[in-house]
Amino acid sequence: MINMRTRNLVASIFLLFLCGGYAYLTVNLPTRAIENSTQPSFFPWVIVIFLTGLTFLLLIQVATSGKQPNIERKNQVPVKRLIYGLLLSLAYLFALPKLGFVAANIPLFGGLMYLYGERRPIWIGLGSIIISVMVFLV
Repeated sequence: MINMRTRNLVASIFLLFLCGGYAYLTVNLPTRAIENSTQPSFFPWVIVIFLTGLTFLLLIQVATSGKQPNIERKNQVPVKRLIYGLLLSLAYLFALPKLGFVAANIPLFGGLMYLYGERRPIWIGLGSIIISVMVFLV
């Protein structure tokens, strides 16, 4: 058993190290100045700044929260489901260059819906198609 405060503290420390490493890599990006446009090294800095800000908010939440009760694990994910999810993800990665984004996402989302308990084939088919198209359009 571990309480949520400890989990958040460990996660925030890990994220701070991740932000530091990502910022170090961002500093070393080459400068390619194009007139009247943002440089390619601008957007990684946006990611670093926002992720660091969210990490500090998590640290503030840990510092201001009082004692929290312990959390017990109620439901363990079966190992068989984890293996099927891993195999499904690997199959998706291998199919992605051959089928394309939308066509490869349809069986991925259908398989994930089945793994998470949906058993109605019409819902699986329609849901996976609609989700794939919406992810592509958005």
